[in-house]
Amino acid sequence: MRAKPDKRRKSPKVITTDRDVELFEALWRHGVMTRSQVQVYFGWDCVSDINRRLRKLFDAGYVDRRFQARKFGPTSAVYLLGNDGVKVLAAEKGINATVLNRRRYRFKNISDHLLPHELLISDFACLLRIALARYPGCGLHGWKYDEQIVELCNVIEDGADLELKPDAYGSYHLNKMLYNFFLEADLGTEPLSRIKRKVELYRSFKASGLFHKNFNWKAFRLFIVTNSSGRVRNISLAMPIVDDLKVFTGNIEAMRIDPLFAPVWMMSGGSKAVPLHSAADLGAGDGQS
Repeated sequence: MRAKPDKRRKSPKVITTDRDVELFEALWRHGVMTRSQVQVYFGWDCVSDINRRLRKLFDAGYVDRRFQARKFGPTSAVYLLGNDGVKVLAAEKGINATVLNRRRYRFKNISDHLLPHELLISDFACLLRIALARYPGCGLHGWKYDEQIVELCNVIEDGADLELKPDAYGSYHLNKMLYNFFLEADLGTEPLSRIKRKVELYRSFKASGLFHKNFNWKAFRLFIVTNSSGRVRNISLAMPIVDDLKVFTGNIEAMRIDPLFAPVWMMSGGSKAVPLHSAADLGAGDGQS
């Protein structure tokens, strides 16, 4: 059974900071985040400080929270955008309040069964952001969640309109080189045949020219992120080796070292872990991959 948040008493007076606004935007973009994910996302060192701030923002209505269902041990809080956070984002960032509320309600009411999948997506976003921040001249260029891109990802095969539904789309730069990627989060519940079918849809999407037309870039990579090293091996060995799409599969726990330069990924058909990038990529010239 899902634990209920503590009932708010008199709401405290809160003066929102620039970091609070960044937090509200992150919660809108990623839907749900744990306290540890927020800590990684912002490089927040003091756990007690972040706990106090999140509690104050929760009591004031800027963020909301729910609790992960667990079979054993205490429940764990996850945070999402609150009603007053919507008002701040609408005013500060000019984002339509209806858009903000639609996504807020989706995650407020999402089932306990689907919550771990969404948290896996958030986890990867946090690790990628903090890894890019370690290197001068590098950074996250953009991140779009599923609802923002699904209409741009329809694939037509043999007259049938097949809807490709990525979990997220992002891009980042290493100095002057831009890398685009689609993200698929995998918790090991789908058969490998379905994952292979998704990969084929991505290949068709790229070959059709729709990616170039709808996203204004020519190339992208596919990242499949899971939570088991055994699952990584099974997926990589099941995928055919192809030249037209780079598919990387990785275990989220291994990525905590560094998702960019540590050998924590396996490519289709491979049996050896490799990094996404080498040191030479930090000095790459203009272009995109």
